[in-house]
Amino acid sequence: MSELSPLQLELKHLGLSDKESAVYLAALELGPSSVQDISHKSKVNRATTYVMIEALSARGLMSTFTKGKKRFYSAESPERLVSIIDHEMKALDEKLSELHKVIPMLNAMYNAEGIKPQVRYLEGMEGIETVRQIFERLDGDYVQIFPVLAVMQSEEYIHGRDEHVKKMRHQHATKGLTVKKLVASDDPEPANLIDVGEGEIRILPTNKFPIHAEISVRGSHVFLFSYKTTPMAAIMISHEVADAVRVLFELAWNGAQSYPSKQGH
Repeated sequence: MSELSPLQLELKHLGLSDKESAVYLAALELGPSSVQDISHKSKVNRATTYVMIEALSARGLMSTFTKGKKRFYSAESPERLVSIIDHEMKALDEKLSELHKVIPMLNAMYNAEGIKPQVRYLEGMEGIETVRQIFERLDGDYVQIFPVLAVMQSEEYIHGRDEHVKKMRHQHATKGLTVKKLVASDDPEPANLIDVGEGEIRILPTNKFPIHAEISVRGSHVFLFSYKTTPMAAIMISHEVADAVRVLFELAWNGAQSYPSKQGH
């Protein structure tokens, strides 16, 4: 084919191939025409012209009709190009919106197997929900430190937590997880606690241990929810750090008061 005309270049920028733009412009100029005429005008061989017409028709840029025994092909109005681009822009906006939803999760999981510890901070309710989803997707047992009063006073963290507890309860029942929870509470009676989910519970008196953050360890992930600032969660991904936090947890666990599991509560 010869050098592209300015109009062909513009159509190429809009996503049409060289031959698609040549066939479309030829059909646009000729009006309803046979494949032979469009092929001659566009300087695209006849067999390829058929293929280009099919491609253009699929995009709503050409149509066909039969008159007598002869088939004619016609270019749709150039305004159709506007609606196609508009549709593509809306589709891209939807993809961008979906991407924004998963970016926090992707960032939190970025280089999870790297040598250096990876730390991710996520803010707002969407960030909190993202961290919970990452926690739910991990495998294996886990330990938690859970500050009851801080949770009860934080509407942001209560939001969506029941569903999270429900999902973890299902994992506990179906996978036989071992779960230990150190619950910071002024009230030593476990019956008075809010539902903290499944697992064995031991109490940390808040007058001795004024804890205002929830800490969970699962696999190589250490999760932190802050309750005294704006809604914020953090994830540190490191086998070494996770193992160290588990050791500290066990030290606290061995010195805390034991209570039965909250199952069925």
